[in-house]
Amino acid sequence: MGRPNLLVLFAIVLPLLFAGEAAAAGVKVKVGQTVKVPLPRQPKILGIEDPSIASMKVTDDGHAMVTGLRPGKTRIIGRDFAELPIIIPVTVTR
Repeated sequence: MGRPNLLVLFAIVLPLLFAGEAAAAGVKVKVGQTVKVPLPRQPKILGIEDPSIASMKVTDDGHAMVTGLRPGKTRIIGRDFAELPIIIPVTVTR
């Protein structure tokens, strides 16, 4: 009885772990360019920490479109529907 429950747990947790690793790697974008960023989970609320460095828009297909505005570092920050944090570093270069 313990094994099926353990398999279900792995099936739920492993994809979240790998999505978190991809998000932790961060996003690199050049000033004036836009990149499509896959989000690790469906966000409930999401924003950009410093809107003078980058702008961001969430698309219907679960991605964030990030546009570099000026060189610097910021983060995409928010929460999903389970109130888990979503944090993705963003680096904007020339």
